[in-house]
Amino acid sequence: MIALIAALMLAAPPLPFPAPRLAQVTERTKFDPGTVLGHDAAKGELRVQCAAGVVTFKAGSDVQVFDAAGQPLGSPAKLAAGQKVRIWYLVDDGARAQEIAVE
Repeated sequence: MIALIAALMLAAPPLPFPAPRLAQVTERTKFDPGTVLGHDAAKGELRVQCAAGVVTFKAGSDVQVFDAAGQPLGSPAKLAAGQKVRIWYLVDDGARAQEIAVE
């Protein structure tokens, strides 16, 4: 019984943001909701208006996008200006998107 209590006490605290579907969360994972301003497929960039301002995320074709129902939508190229999104990302020489969900 003591071992169980100790294990529960050492368990990771709940995330300060909603959990992504596929991306592995680490201590470096960040999260922001926002509105898509545009996507540049040639540069692999996604511009999003977040609470802190406009953020340009590195978001190549390998980044998975999910629709509002949680179904795979494809790459960030499927996103349109004005769509509300939630983005999980890492700060690594800029903001690098890990996963995107449409609201």
